[in-house]
Amino acid sequence: MMIPFPLIFATVLALTVLSGIAAMVVAFVGNTRSNETHRRLVEVLAQIALLGAGALITLLGRAADAG
Repeated sequence: MMIPFPLIFATVLALTVLSGIAAMVVAFVGNTRSNETHRRLVEVLAQIALLGAGALITLLGRAADAG
């Protein structure tokens, strides 16, 4: 059974947006200058958001090719 495209797209979109928002919140609220853990968390969340953005572009490209 194949997973419907809108469900995959919505899931990737939600994870991308939530990771980006979480990175911004931790960066603004947390003390990233003196706390290495907060800094690393922001870096990882930002990487997840960037990978998600790339995945969204790829998904949209494949949907355009298929449609």
